[in-house]
Amino acid sequence: MSIKEPDYALVFRSLPAPCLVLDQEMRIVTATEAYLQTVDRSLSDLVGRYVFDAFPEEGERQDRFHRAFRRALDGEENTLVEVPFSIPANGPDGPVMREVWWTCRHTPVIEADGRIDYMIQNAMDVTAQVQAQRLKNAIADELQHRVGNLFSLVSVIARRTAANATDLADFASRFEARVQALSRTHAHLTGSNWDRMTIDTIVTRQLDDYAAMARGNITLEGERVELSAAEAQALTLAIHELATNSVKYGALQTEDGRIVVNWANSGRSGYDIEWREIGIPDGERKARSGFGSMILDTIVPTQLQGSAERNFDGPTLRYRLSVPERRPVRGADGAR
Repeated sequence: MSIKEPDYALVFRSLPAPCLVLDQEMRIVTATEAYLQTVDRSLSDLVGRYVFDAFPEEGERQDRFHRAFRRALDGEENTLVEVPFSIPANGPDGPVMREVWWTCRHTPVIEADGRIDYMIQNAMDVTAQVQAQRLKNAIADELQHRVGNLFSLVSVIARRTAANATDLADFASRFEARVQALSRTHAHLTGSNWDRMTIDTIVTRQLDDYAAMARGNITLEGERVELSAAEAQALTLAIHELATNSVKYGALQTEDGRIVVNWANSGRSGYDIEWREIGIPDGERKARSGFGSMILDTIVPTQLQGSAERNFDGPTLRYRLSVPERRPVRGADGAR
């Protein structure tokens, strides 16, 4: 029984793996359908183009891949693990560069006579896994950070409570309630019931613990925006950091300080949230930085694939978090 010779080009393009083929000049020869779906391009867009014209990057990021390609084309198989390389994408307002983390295996195609005309790149988009691990590490670091900070925060709560207590019994009752509220806030970061949580729920849950201290000087306003578990955890990190710092250094340190939080949908699937504090004493918060600043300025916006801006203007703080377009995010266990 004879076996029909397969169309090897068709077989390759149908492989359930994202693979790209380059020649010795690093021109794109072909790619699998899985690869085209990963980079959201068509084969006609890519064939014949120099790979770094099709996928431009800057500096060391491009050099790293150039060296890996050259090594493969010289006969050395090699792998890059969890490295960043942005690719062009269609955003809500036009073309943008999408930050992607890759794990790529580069394999030379060796002919019978030892000649190497081509190499194959197996390119796995591991962005979701990298972000999930970063969030997991951030939560662990944040919890450790708070343990070291906890006594300072309890001290502030004790002073504020004592200043308004009528007697020792009144102080003990209020102080215990506020410490219990603080404990609940910490527990929120390790819970598992996050699905379909809204921004309103997160902000309200975090600030309810300080409502009595603020004496009605907290204003919340926004539309219904549902979040995934990973999004809810990331946003909770930011809101809790802002609230905790407000008690220690900011508007909630004084009786006249105010907090205003607004949020709204934006674009096709994004949202904006702004935290504003009025009445910060002596500009204390402006000079402070550390792990909390990293959470607000880097970790949270990166996890949410957005951007953050934090500004001080005298006794006023504004923190704005913008998420232009939301994509499905895998949790730490890999599930969507």
